Amino acid sequence: MPRRFALLLLALLVSLIGALFLARHFRGKGPPGESVASLPTPAPTPVVPPTPIPARRVVLYFESAVDGRLHPESRDLPVMADDIALLRAVSAAVLDGPKTPGLLSPFPEGWRLRAAFRLKDGLAVLDLEPPQDKKGDRPPGAPPARWETGSREELLAAQSVIISAAKNIVGLSRFVLLVGGEPVETLGGHIDLTHPLSPDLTEVVDEPPAAAPPPASTPSISPPPQVTGRTRADSV
Repeated sequence: MPRRFALLLLALLVSLIGALFLARHFRGKGPPGESVASLPTPAPTPVVPPTPIPARRVVLYFESAVDGRLHPESRDLPVMADDIALLRAVSAAVLDGPKTPGLLSPFPEGWRLRAAFRLKDGLAVLDLEPPQDKKGDRPPGAPPARWETGSREELLAAQSVIISAAKNIVGLSRFVLLVGGEPVETLGGHIDLTHPLSPDLTEVVDEPPAAAPPPASTPSISPPPQVTGRTRADSV
């Protein structure tokens, strides 16, 4: 009896499998000329290009190695929210140095903008940060002793950042320079920083601003080295 029951179950299972196979076989067939239904092809996701960041053209001023006067250089900076942000961006770009060959960096390597503020009556405050000494024994606010420069070079360094800010931001006419967040008497021992400084436009060469060269792509054959923006030490 159990054997007959097992055979009956096996026959029933085989019948079910055969019926399932036939059902799937005939489901794929339709009337002549009608294609077999298939899954829909997903539409490709469109690639949205990134929104370009609006740029603002500014003009920065750097000393020329040829005539020792301040020459303009065009630079594109991101659009700033207000004049204070623009003041910081312009001043920081000057301290970073020029990109045009033949123009000199106004400050030695390592100087940077610490902060910038705009006050009333056309007064702006630029807080400069000199390079930190390796031993960290430089008094706060004191310029580094290794910046040994002449009176004219120091004057043009201050005027480079002052004139660049005044030319790009309407209403600025006087500038207080701090070093390391503290008032100082001078930058390198020559100009007097105990009172606000005004832009000296007699140091500016009146010419169309030179456009900064775009970043060069890596060529297959390296070209000969090209002289770019230098410091005063390079020009000696």
